[in-house]
Amino acid sequence: MARVRDSRYATLRTKLLWTALFFVCFMIGRNIPVPLLHGTVTGTGTTNAQLLDIANIATGGNFFFPSLFSLGLGPWMGAAILWRFLFLGQIARDRKIPEETVNRARNVLMVILAIIQSISLMTRYQIEPLPFGPFSGEVNAQIVVVVIFTVGAALVAWLANRNEALGLGGVTMFILYQLIITAMRNFETLHVAASPEYVHMLWFVIIACVCVVIIGVFAGNAEMRLHVNKVSIDSGFIGVSYLPIKLNPAGASPIMYALSLLAIPQFIVHAAGAVIPGAAHGADRFLEVWGLSSPIGFTFYLVLLFVLTIFFGLFTFKPKETAERMRDGGEYFDHVQPGEPTRRYIRRRVVLLSVLSGVFLVIFTGIPLYFIGTFPNLQYLLTAPGTLMILLGLLWALHEEIADSRLGTKYVFSFRTRSGGATA
Repeated sequence: MARVRDSRYATLRTKLLWTALFFVCFMIGRNIPVPLLHGTVTGTGTTNAQLLDIANIATGGNFFFPSLFSLGLGPWMGAAILWRFLFLGQIARDRKIPEETVNRARNVLMVILAIIQSISLMTRYQIEPLPFGPFSGEVNAQIVVVVIFTVGAALVAWLANRNEALGLGGVTMFILYQLIITAMRNFETLHVAASPEYVHMLWFVIIACVCVVIIGVFAGNAEMRLHVNKVSIDSGFIGVSYLPIKLNPAGASPIMYALSLLAIPQFIVHAAGAVIPGAAHGADRFLEVWGLSSPIGFTFYLVLLFVLTIFFGLFTFKPKETAERMRDGGEYFDHVQPGEPTRRYIRRRVVLLSVLSGVFLVIFTGIPLYFIGTFPNLQYLLTAPGTLMILLGLLWALHEEIADSRLGTKYVFSFRTRSGGATA
């Protein structure tokens, strides 16, 4: 029976070992420099770079140092949200397209986004000409750099998928690492002036962070419980069965994906301005309007954040599948018929909680970003509430995954052989 007791944590131990292996590979890739790139052309405080730097934090990238994994999970997250937001996945399921074909198409979309982001990121550095190749030295160097960045993005996506299948945390671990490292680097270089405006802004951010922590921790535990009747359960258990809905069904995903999705047009326009002759001026004008410091870009981000909160709430809970599962299992709500009425009943409550979560995210994590234009030196301080919300969401998701993997360790059985048989 020692073998049985030793195997209680085997699954969790195996997952941790796989995660450690993938994590080591990720850190090695982050420190492999990209050849032919030197220095930094665009500083992190400019209007064009503000959104990219903020999106960099939320996608596990590293724009401070040109490395193999500089793009992080940005292309993968962008492809995922575009695939879901444009309902391409639903169309593929309705037409019964094979899963292998769907994955191939999604990977092609990710590679396209990686190439676009590679071109945009490449323009931030000085490029050393490559003396050999079919084109001019500068073009040869640009092609090599874009290929390296794109391959690195594909490798990060592969590591994240493998970690989701074999390890703990999935993409969470890679984003979590970049989030902590970037936050430490940014706050080390943060300088707050003693002027009243800066002091007031500092207190505003502190209050927002406190609210994020309180609501974030509360939302991680709180849930709405819908009483469920089960025809197969004895009446003595009535009141015990319920359908739980998290107070924040979407978690921190809307912030990460909103920043990633908002950065895609900037990457595209930035890359077009660098490739197309004469388009640089028009690209600069668009980037000025699309930045978080402009009313148009900021308003679009708040709307996108709110919509994605509802979208991810419904995507995470899946009211239609839940209603079908309840109908097939003989489960129902009081005074609600199974089938379509149950789906609408669940959907209304998920949307209600998602709307409340969306309002909270907009107020405490979105509005502080508006002051980036007024206080550019406080860019990373103003992103602290959103960064903290992402951190809490990722840690809570990791905690729940570890708790789920340890369910089998909570039950211990002891077997002893006797002359009359075995007892448990």
